[in-house]
Amino acid sequence: MVIKNNLEKSVNNLEARIKELEQSNEGLRSQFKYLEERVGASEEETKVKQEIINDLEVKD
Repeated sequence: MVIKNNLEKSVNNLEARIKELEQSNEGLRSQFKYLEERVGASEEETKVKQEIINDLEVKD
């Protein structure tokens, strides 16, 4: 009976830890998606600025 109780406690602890890890993983995915979007926006901004610079250089 003691072994069964210990096993049940271990299973409950593992299930709780799995839920914590899943939540953490979801948070990390959300942060990663946000960073991907920021990088994409930054790359687009850099591209536009480079095109402006190129246009100005051609006019000189």
